Amino acid sequence: MKILLAALTMIIATNASPLFAKGGAGGKGAKKSASTPAVDPNLAAAKAHGGKVWILSSAPPSVEGEELAKWLSGHPSAGEVSKKPNEERWPINYLAVFRKPPAKGPMTIEFVDKKEPGTLVAQDSSQTMGGSLVFQEPYDLDTNNGFNKGHTYIIKVGQIIKNKFISYATGEVALK
Repeated sequence: MKILLAALTMIIATNASPLFAKGGAGGKGAKKSASTPAVDPNLAAAKAHGGKVWILSSAPPSVEGEELAKWLSGHPSAGEVSKKPNEERWPINYLAVFRKPPAKGPMTIEFVDKKEPGTLVAQDSSQTMGGSLVFQEPYDLDTNNGFNKGHTYIIKVGQIIKNKFISYATGEVALK
């Protein structure tokens, strides 16, 4: 009887070992498929255009994936915006495409005058959380905050990690 029980145990163990090796039946890695993050639909756009920022005076495109990659290919990343003579601001929308997903947490944008690269004109942290390969938001470039007509500004989109700004994408905007 003991021999029969031992043989039965060995047969069960032999047949179950491939299942546990593959992560099935509660074995090591059984929950991997449930916790695997979804693939970002903008992976193609990130491969082709990662590290750039598009400046738009109109609404950003509401597409993603390959349609977004096609849209980005057909539009220059450097932007030129004009304001009405009686206004003190240039309203823009910026669309940043990252090479890899940023850390979870708020995103930060910085503006630097191209003529004075060491001088920070404006910095703003967004309450929108990072994590996606594409980040877009509206922003007002205001004369009261140091923005001037006829100047070109470098925009950097990134995050502040350990009290240091890490840039994920850059672009340019000329104010007319």
